[in-house]
Amino acid sequence: MSKKLQYIGFVLLSVLVCLAPQWSYAAKKKKETDRKYSISCDIAGMPVQTVRLEQLRANDSVNVVDSQVSDAAGHFLFTGTIRQPGLYRISFIQDKFIIVSLDEGSAKISANWSLESYKLEGMPPTQELKAFIEVAKPLLMGMNESQKNLEEAKRSGNQENIAKAQKEFDEKRTHFSTYAKHYCDTTRYQPNAILAANIFNVKDELPFMESFNASMQKRFPGTYMTKDYSSFLARLKENLPQSTEIGDKAPELRLMDTSGKQITLSSYKGKYVLLDFWASWCGPCRAENPNVVAAYNKYKGKNFTILSVSLDSKKDAWKGAIEHDMLAWAQVSDLKGWQSVAAGKYSVRSIPTNFLIDPNGTIIAHGLRGPELEKKLEEVLK
Repeated sequence: MSKKLQYIGFVLLSVLVCLAPQWSYAAKKKKETDRKYSISCDIAGMPVQTVRLEQLRANDSVNVVDSQVSDAAGHFLFTGTIRQPGLYRISFIQDKFIIVSLDEGSAKISANWSLESYKLEGMPPTQELKAFIEVAKPLLMGMNESQKNLEEAKRSGNQENIAKAQKEFDEKRTHFSTYAKHYCDTTRYQPNAILAANIFNVKDELPFMESFNASMQKRFPGTYMTKDYSSFLARLKENLPQSTEIGDKAPELRLMDTSGKQITLSSYKGKYVLLDFWASWCGPCRAENPNVVAAYNKYKGKNFTILSVSLDSKKDAWKGAIEHDMLAWAQVSDLKGWQSVAAGKYSVRSIPTNFLIDPNGTIIAHGLRGPELEKKLEEVLK
């Protein structure tokens, strides 16, 4: 599961969406003080809480622009003024959120507390973004499932199964990529284009991302989102993913633990290390944690340890999950969600996933879960 914006793109993600022709922001540019908006929300069954309206930036920052306390019926209202269109989220407790492509005008959102689907009236940019998400999400989930099947086939060593799984994955990746790229290049709403572009992985899609960056300069010159994306891409290029195939040296990591202490992967040289990627908001990760705990307790005295990297963005949620799931080994995160440096270096596109590293720092296995993890550890830690 491409977060912060990548994680959001994944969770939100037939090409039946009605796409408007591309336009020039300069041609439509308005005064930067006259974009008034209102968002009225009714969330049935929602507990009374403080709800935040947060601006999402491509530079990984999240700016809280408003907060309202909902009433007993789950109603709240955001009103205000923005200078330029932007990508925002309505953020609730329990790490729930609704993405909004915010521009002038009014929107009305109705949903139940699960937030699995919602009804939207008004604000055309958000309506179009919602439509994109509804098409893209199943495509991306199908691609991720095919990737897991491919990893399993590679572990089996059956060449026929590998070829079949590779073909299926390539087809689904091409389908998703074609759709998302077309949307990036044709939507007239820059926030929507930025969200779609941030789903892509820089290792696989650098030429497109560079082309998209150049098109932003022409289609939306001078906007803060254009400037943000340009600097965001430059940073990604500086931290391009490294090869993490079995037999490769594990890329070095330097991240902070929950107390702010820096921990490096290389400090574990001489031990078998399970480098485990997870997050508090990831249901499959939480379901897998008991297996990881069992493996740690069984083999921790046999030159084995675990280093867990969280793709969380909220420290309290991360720490709470560590305590609840009783994860007794080192836990690190840069709290950047899917923009995590570690996730980028290891080309992590879905979680949970892990890499087993030998005492010399070489990757010897990848994607071990449940019985497979137990079997591999028993094999190497006789």
